[in-house]
Amino acid sequence: MGNAFNNPLDESKQARMNEIISEVVGVFAKEFPLHYKDALIEQLKEEAQPEEEDDRLLPDAPTPDYELKTGTMTKRGDLVKNWKVRYFRALNEADNFRIEYFEKEGGKMKGQVNCCGYRAEEFDEDEVKEYGPNGKFGIKLVPYDSRRRQWAFSCETEEDKTEWLKVFNNACRKAKPPVNDNPLIATAFRGALKAVRWAYGFYGWYSITGTEAEMLGGLCSDILNRELIDDVIYNIPAGPQRNAVAGMVRKTVDTTVVAAVSAAWNSSVAACESLQDTLKSTASSLLTPLFEQEVALKAKIVDTVSGTVNPFLEDVGGRICRPIVRICSTPITKAYIAAINGLSTFMKKQISDGAFDKDSFDHNISWAHRSVEYWWSGPLEETNRLCWKLYTSDLGEVAAFLSGGFTAYSLYSDALDAIRDLTHRAIHKFETLVREAGTFTNMDAVLNDVLSKMVHDAKLSVKNVLNSILGGTLQEPLESGVISPCLELTKPIQDVIDSIPVPGLSDLFNLTSLVENCLGEIVDGAVGAIVDGSFGDVAQQIESTGSELGLQTV
Repeated sequence: MGNAFNNPLDESKQARMNEIISEVVGVFAKEFPLHYKDALIEQLKEEAQPEEEDDRLLPDAPTPDYELKTGTMTKRGDLVKNWKVRYFRALNEADNFRIEYFEKEGGKMKGQVNCCGYRAEEFDEDEVKEYGPNGKFGIKLVPYDSRRRQWAFSCETEEDKTEWLKVFNNACRKAKPPVNDNPLIATAFRGALKAVRWAYGFYGWYSITGTEAEMLGGLCSDILNRELIDDVIYNIPAGPQRNAVAGMVRKTVDTTVVAAVSAAWNSSVAACESLQDTLKSTASSLLTPLFEQEVALKAKIVDTVSGTVNPFLEDVGGRICRPIVRICSTPITKAYIAAINGLSTFMKKQISDGAFDKDSFDHNISWAHRSVEYWWSGPLEETNRLCWKLYTSDLGEVAAFLSGGFTAYSLYSDALDAIRDLTHRAIHKFETLVREAGTFTNMDAVLNDVLSKMVHDAKLSVKNVLNSILGGTLQEPLESGVISPCLELTKPIQDVIDSIPVPGLSDLFNLTSLVENCLGEIVDGAVGAIVDGSFGDVAQQIESTGSELGLQTV
């Protein structure tokens, strides 16, 4: 190979690599305990305050635990690239949409797939040719992080591929990452990771798709690539060994990062958990003065940042938020109306067909819940069509306003998930009322009562979806253009915190978190006002649907 292909990571570059890793890990080690303390204090504050009233009339439905799909596919191996027939079980939300595969039906489990951090796609033309008979009806799971494994599956028929593709898409959207079970640890990690991202200029929307060590390691690798490794690989001379040398460099980086990050993560968790009882005792004894001081500090922060954040909101309100609400509100409202009408038609048919008689009620009410997830039938058939149209055509105008990783697909999936949740809650309320009555009669009246509540909750849900869309869209411009100058402006407030006369109280405040919290409340208020200002027509359309169905207003 010659000297031209000596290890590009010479001693000086390896020293610089270790220095960057040490810096990143150091920033995280500083931020994590601060955010752990914030998470613990927020938990104590929530426990000390009365629960917020829930304006919804339909209660949450139980977490579904039925299987979504079972069947046979051929799977491509990871290390050994051969194809083997496996039996698959796609599980539901209760099992985090995990997909298990077995040697055969009823046989030994061989593995499982967590679809978080992946997108599901059909094979492209090259893959169809490369995989031969296994490429005809193929599905691949492509990771958003190229360092993770790509999965490949082959179905038996086109129809089977279509069904499994829906299952994989659903799991990719909804599966949660394998994070720490302790909610304080998980919350603290999210805050610390965001702080490290900001410290290195990574702004905008992102999602947690792996373990904490994987996510921190991925960020560390991204920083290394930008600061050092991309140039190293770019300067590898062309030749037959170039790819092998580049792969060696990447492997060296990954091995070094994994070792450093794993150790830092484990030590950070252990340190915080060892101090939890002491910190909790201190914070609990200071909650009353903490509430009082927090109000005063937030008022100072708002006064300080208003000159920066208000012009930003005036600009994005007219340039981004109002056009998005104008474009999105009508098709989203139509999708909700279709859901109300669709559930009404579906449930009335089940009642008239005797599907909800006492002997068959359990089976058919469970089937009603399952049908909410169906694409081409069931109560949400028209809603699915409208939501897909929203994604593929209606959002063409709005795409230019979306930024920082919040995409038209994010908007589409948020809206569809909210409508499905509303429909599940309506079916659950119908089930509860029927079981409470115990007579399994007069079900049309029960259904009308439930649909009236669904109309009420639909208005709240549309408003929440629109608020969520605007919040996701504004995240990147807020982080990149507003938060940093606001943090600079508020630095003198740290002196106010340090001078709080109550012993130990100043240690419980994190100025950065307070500033972020204040900015979030300001932006939420502005976004809410924009949505409220255009919500009259939305509410009227949904209420008219209830009137057309002969429902009482609640």
